[in-house]
Amino acid sequence: MRYIVVFALILGLSACQNGNKNQDENVDLDSQTDTTGLEAHTKIVKKIFFNVPSPMEISSLLMKAGVDYSGEYLNSYKRVNQYITVEQMALNLGVYGADLSYNRLYDQIQESVNYFSAIKKLSDDLGIPQDQGGSAAERLEANLENRDSLLNIISQTYSSADQYLKQNDRGSTASLIILGGWVEALYIASQLAALPKENAELKNSIAEQKFSLDNLIGLLNSYSSDPIIAKHLTQLDQLKKIFDKVEITISDSKGVTDNKTGMTTITSESKIVFNDETFVEILTFVNKMRNDIIK
Repeated sequence: MRYIVVFALILGLSACQNGNKNQDENVDLDSQTDTTGLEAHTKIVKKIFFNVPSPMEISSLLMKAGVDYSGEYLNSYKRVNQYITVEQMALNLGVYGADLSYNRLYDQIQESVNYFSAIKKLSDDLGIPQDQGGSAAERLEANLENRDSLLNIISQTYSSADQYLKQNDRGSTASLIILGGWVEALYIASQLAALPKENAELKNSIAEQKFSLDNLIGLLNSYSSDPIIAKHLTQLDQLKKIFDKVEITISDSKGVTDNKTGMTTITSESKIVFNDETFVEILTFVNKMRNDIIK
């Protein structure tokens, strides 16, 4: 089972109102034309989050690991007003999406409301129009008590905002949202895995993110002529060198047929080999990347 807290929920969240301020403050962040096209962009995004566990699976794994809630791992929603450039707003929109989902997994209702408000502000400041998120905001507020429904709504609206940005030649902004959420989710997971208890399954799931990292680099490479994207690509390439130390062997797929239903399930197993030194390297580098994003 792959474990990265709420990776399924960081594809972009829209706001309740339209706005265009700050869109020109960055260095041509969205001015270039993406030659890969919307379909290619969407395929890469799906690859990044392929085989992500459902909220139920995530909750089950957290409970098995005996991991308690701790708000110290999250980027405070009180920092939201500090983010004024498109780069800062997009990256931290992804960060807050991961933080909101982490809060909701632990039934932290008031904290979920606080992070949702921060997400709405950043989305509004990025100029994502109301029809991309207005109804979603109402559904979110109506489902705060329903964990699974809320997580699914966030996932759907993130995906909708990602599509909107890409269709409006703002694919680089959409990619920064994904990057911010990916880094925050990996940061939270690595902090939990570093706790003084046996968390081999969590560590293995972090190691498996070498695959999603490859696809994330591929996504950002589509916008590599942008100096802001290029800066983050340099960091991701450095992180990849660390993940390259992780050895993952996947066994041949096997089909098992249920005689009663006639359904066939295809399964495979992976063998993961990496040492504590490599894990500490990943944890340290991700911590630096995350601090650069939220500072």
